Amino acid sequence: MHITRHNTSKRWPIPRKGTKYLVFPSRGNNDSIPLLIIMREILGIVKTRKELKKILNENKILVNGRIIKEDKTSLALFDVISIGSLNKNYKLIFSDKGKFSLVEIKDNEASSKICKIIGKNMLKGKKIQINFNDGRNLISKESVNIGDSAIIGFKEKKIEKILPVKEKSKVLIIKGKHLGDIGEIISINNNKITVKNKEREFETVNKEVIVIN
Repeated sequence: MHITRHNTSKRWPIPRKGTKYLVFPSRGNNDSIPLLIIMREILGIVKTRKELKKILNENKILVNGRIIKEDKTSLALFDVISIGSLNKNYKLIFSDKGKFSLVEIKDNEASSKICKIIGKNMLKGKKIQINFNDGRNLISKESVNIGDSAIIGFKEKKIEKILPVKEKSKVLIIKGKHLGDIGEIISINNNKITVKNKEREFETVNKEVIVIN
């Protein structure tokens, strides 16, 4: 399945002119970006889909610690791509212009990612199933609230740290007109959150932020 370049998300940092058809993301057009686009259009590591498939067949690319075989596999916010042949790791972030961007990270930073808690269910034995924004679910006894973030370790698939929504928490805006902005929470009033950064102070809501520190 393909998508025309004209219909791709504005979050994709690609030229509007070029090959007419591009691979369709496996997790939706607006919230993720395919591995092929990252490797060819953004990083420039490969020039063709054939080159990428060769690297994938050699088990040299991992996303969030898992070997990837499909070039249409899509990465979402804070996903980590590790390229074995180059000994490099990258994390998918938003630029200050609200577009997907990649930042190179060290090996010790490539073993976990930040996820937002979007739901939780009580199970037998007082265990809690926690649902995250990237589609994963974990069973935990951690005390968490919907809207909090958690650092998830790839190897053990466990919560390493909870990042609660509270005053002075550092947040990234993931939706709305302030997409890509980073700031500090200065007040919380029910679902309304006031954030301040060096440029301005503005109001947003819980669904539009993710705690990053």
